[in-house]
Amino acid sequence: MADEMERQLPRGVAVSRRHGAPPWGVDAGEPPSLHVVVQGSFHLAQDGARFLELEPGDVVLLGAGPRGAAPREHSLRCVAPPPGAATAPAELLSATYAAAPDEALAALAPVVHLPAGELRRAQGLSAVVSLLRAALGEPSAEQERLARSLLEPLLAYTLHCHAGARDRRVGRAARAFDRRVGRALQLIQEKPAARWTIEALARAAGLSRAAFARRFLAELGVPPLRYVAELRMQRAAELLAEGDRSLASIAAEVGYDSEFAFSRAFKRHTGEAPGAFRRRSRPQGAPLRMPPVRAAA
Repeated sequence: MADEMERQLPRGVAVSRRHGAPPWGVDAGEPPSLHVVVQGSFHLAQDGARFLELEPGDVVLLGAGPRGAAPREHSLRCVAPPPGAATAPAELLSATYAAAPDEALAALAPVVHLPAGELRRAQGLSAVVSLLRAALGEPSAEQERLARSLLEPLLAYTLHCHAGARDRRVGRAARAFDRRVGRALQLIQEKPAARWTIEALARAAGLSRAAFARRFLAELGVPPLRYVAELRMQRAAELLAEGDRSLASIAAEVGYDSEFAFSRAFKRHTGEAPGAFRRRSRPQGAPLRMPPVRAAA
């Protein structure tokens, strides 16, 4: 196994454990790098704009992106608890790898996110993370060597877990289109701005309201109207980042009656107002790419 990894995976360069009371942040450094949230809540920023929320157990792998793509700057920052809530330490494990191109990472998206559920499901990855954390918890030259020896297995198990999660998503999407709920899903994706109700979508699926809601949640992992809202917000983020259209025009295209209603919904979904998102997403004229809607077919 070690010989196989040596041929296919980048060499591990460094590993670190950071912990302390929030807020604090770290620069992700040159890709590829891999980060495991052990405690606390973090957000990943790309070129200064918030990109992805991370919770305990989440794993994120940052690659260099397609050959010839402009480099992106990534940072992670732990989030302070709300006023009045108890402050608990945040903890982050980080590993960096040699930047030479390789077959194992070439086909990956620039950002690979494994939710905590995937880490719990993957016993091998969980075991490596536990060993790594234990090694970094005892500062000594011997423990540092042990931690470094775990870098290639950490990446190998992460890639294996990512492939399994991708196959499961593809399977869920295929099953959805094989069933009646797929009819409604296709309508939502074709016309995200329509005034969808659960009743209308259930009729399109040929199911009762209750049966449709249960089946949609089981197949997609979110309730129908939340899926609609997330799809609208993704489209709105793309329009904000890629052009200079007015907020009223974008609001109408994604299904909101007024600029005010759209702005309120967008801020609730992303944590910032549309105008602020537009400015932060294009600090150097480059559009921010939002993560895809979960379980989209």
